[in-house]
Amino acid sequence: MESISLQCPVTIKVKVTEKFRSKMLDKMNKQLDEVNLNLSKIDIQRKKFIEEHEQDNPQQVAAIVQRMEVDKAKGMKLRDKLTQDIADMKHLGVGAEIIQGTMHHIFTVKVGDKMPEVMNSEIVVEDGKIIEIRN
Repeated sequence: MESISLQCPVTIKVKVTEKFRSKMLDKMNKQLDEVNLNLSKIDIQRKKFIEEHEQDNPQQVAAIVQRMEVDKAKGMKLRDKLTQDIADMKHLGVGAEIIQGTMHHIFTVKVGDKMPEVMNSEIVVEDGKIIEIRN
């Protein structure tokens, strides 16, 4: 066998521009608003549930309230992460590169190829346009 096709991950990096930063901050702020709205809804639902079911079985009420508290904790954790991501994005310098994800690439290697050259590929994107492919 002289050659074989392989599947390899390709890292997608984005070069930070003012346009990219603005777009990402808008997106993250909208997500943060949604999380805050959901947290408010959980608080309202919890309070209403407790008021409506205070005469019911205390163990069942406690179990349901506990589930609401777990959902609230998850929301608060997400809110904290988004808040940190927003702060990080604001402090990223123009021209910095951040990893945005990974895709898979299928390629053929043959006898004599150097593995490090075909592995660890990266694609660099700036304002939606591929500006560099690195091996």
